[in-house]
Amino acid sequence: MGDERVIEGLCAEHRALEAQAAQLLSIVSAPVPDAAAVAAMRWRMAQALFDHCNREDWLIYDRLLFSGDAVATRIAWLYRQEHGLLGPSFANYVATWPVDRITKEWERFRAETRILMAGLAERIKREEEVLYPHAERVIARRQAAA
Repeated sequence: MGDERVIEGLCAEHRALEAQAAQLLSIVSAPVPDAAAVAAMRWRMAQALFDHCNREDWLIYDRLLFSGDAVATRIAWLYRQEHGLLGPSFANYVATWPVDRITKEWERFRAETRILMAGLAERIKREEEVLYPHAERVIARRQAAA
């Protein structure tokens, strides 16, 4: 992926994650559990989240941390601390809610899913509003120097 398309590609991945989150929320809006649909959707989301976080780590965080830009480095460090919790947090959610528990505690599962998806939406918003502008600036500066 060329430097000029890095942010565009990561934002496209965010849109895909948001669409998957919307699908999961649609599944949990049903009054009765569809554990198979939940399991399938969570698996797709876990894969997409893992892939996105790895790409973001390499394309954004590493660049900002080693950019020589004090502001970008500070922001990247703060966001990377949270970033490292995304995958384990989602994995914990999946492990905490096996299919049989989902079926038994549907209302609680629904509530926890809504909270987790709201957190993901907030994270995406903050990355795009705060983190990505620093990445764009660092990338533009590097391209201008080349």
